[in-house]
Amino acid sequence: MKNGMNIVFFGSSLVSAYWNGAATYYRGIISALASHGHDITFYEPDIYDRQANRDIPDPDYARVVVYSADSENEILRTAERAVLGADMVVKTSGVGAFDRELESAVVEFAGTDALKVFWDVDAPATLDRVHEDDADPFKPLIPVLLSAI
Repeated sequence: MKNGMNIVFFGSSLVSAYWNGAATYYRGIISALASHGHDITFYEPDIYDRQANRDIPDPDYARVVVYSADSENEILRTAERAVLGADMVVKTSGVGAFDRELESAVVEFAGTDALKVFWDVDAPATLDRVHEDDADPFKPLIPVLLSAI
């Protein structure tokens, strides 16, 4: 392990920009974090033919884990295992499969000492979602996250 933090990301894809405009954004930030000695693992769902349309191989600056997005239970088990021992857990918006459940899982499963980051790459869509649905599970997480700042 490197001298930096163990950082776990949940995002749409690091290796495919297919229907995923955020990929190049992720690549730049994650590459920069890795250059400062952080150990990065990027979890991405196997959806929307992204794996069939990869535009880069797995990068040397992050370990890429592709998981099945077939069921909520499968994704929650993946999330629970992924965050064990993480110093920082990043959940990006627009992962594309069970986003709401992943948001809750990050708060629930990441250790109490782990920094929890919600990287919103489409804030207007998230805000619309939360304002339109009083039962949105992210809504009660907002004050919890803000209290940690």
